Amino acid sequence: MTETQPPLQACSHTETVFGLLGKRWTGLLIDLLLQRPARFNELHAALPTLSKRVLSERLTELQGIGLVERDVDSGPPITATYRLTARGRGLGPAMDALRIWAGAPTDAEGRPIPPHAHTDQPTDPLGSRDEKLDTEQIDA
Repeated sequence: MTETQPPLQACSHTETVFGLLGKRWTGLLIDLLLQRPARFNELHAALPTLSKRVLSERLTELQGIGLVERDVDSGPPITATYRLTARGRGLGPAMDALRIWAGAPTDAEGRPIPPHAHTDQPTDPLGSRDEKLDTEQIDA
């Protein structure tokens, strides 16, 4: 006798989150802005392989859904600083959990150590886990 299994159902909330955060560079931009507010050129310098066009698109998308705000200083020179909104900062615990899952170094309380605090040591980004992520699949 076979047991009837309920059908699998995709969660619309999960679909929404990964529809946005699953876009290339978006998660990294949020991660950078969790560290501190930054100007466009600072974000570009932190991710030099990200084109300025795509950076602009991603920041505009994040502004459009209320995760990022753009503050313009009339200067001179005119500058714009990007910062996470309260809603964007709310992604901090999820980003911490993802970093820990990926093997980021943690402190004694299990919190991930900020990237600038451990840059002096080369580390395997996935730690000593037996199952490594297939980065070719992720980048595809």
